[in-house]
Amino acid sequence: MPAVSTMDGIFRAPELEASPATHFTPVGRLGAAATLVLGAAFQLAAFIAEPTHDETLDRFQWIADNPERADLAKLFDVLAMPFLFGTVIVYVLLSRKRSRRLAYAAGILLGCAMVGLSMIQGYETFAFTVVQDGSFDLAALADAFEETSPPAIAMLLLFIPGAFFGLLTMTVALWRSRAVPRGAVLLIPAFIVVDLFLSRGLEGHVISFIGACWIASAVLLAGRAASAAQP
Repeated sequence: MPAVSTMDGIFRAPELEASPATHFTPVGRLGAAATLVLGAAFQLAAFIAEPTHDETLDRFQWIADNPERADLAKLFDVLAMPFLFGTVIVYVLLSRKRSRRLAYAAGILLGCAMVGLSMIQGYETFAFTVVQDGSFDLAALADAFEETSPPAIAMLLLFIPGAFFGLLTMTVALWRSRAVPRGAVLLIPAFIVVDLFLSRGLEGHVISFIGACWIASAVLLAGRAASAAQP
């Protein structure tokens, strides 16, 4: 019954037994699943710790007034980075079997995005330190922070287009892989819409965390499928 099969594929991987994760070692599957979950969890924790501000000056004032909480938020941001790089690798490994070119193209784009995001995190970490120093005028710092120098433009060009087009391309590659639940794949463009276009960072990263946990569960279940396939 096609309708039932289609709905089943939304919640479970359509061809879990053919997933590349079946060829991972048990430690490899656990590491891949943990990488997906921790990358999304650290980002979500950062958004929970730091409220969203529309203006840079408002954000700097909050950082100055709440230094411990601000440092905790930025710590989560920084800790997320190695796991986000790892997430790109896991996605490429899961999708390259059926869509090699798409998977590698998405991996390159997302790799550029992660480099740009790492630069942004370093830039913001320094800004947090300067703001908390208390020796500088916050309005002047906000104006300087918003200046678009060539290096700042390069960071944004690496991050924003790389993340946008990389996530869209990876969505197609993961959908075609049939190795992960398609409902989880659909959460990737949902994250783009909520986070980028609606500017709802916290809600967007809740979606991202749910999707990461969902895909991680498919990676772990692939081990059970591999064991069942053995004579």
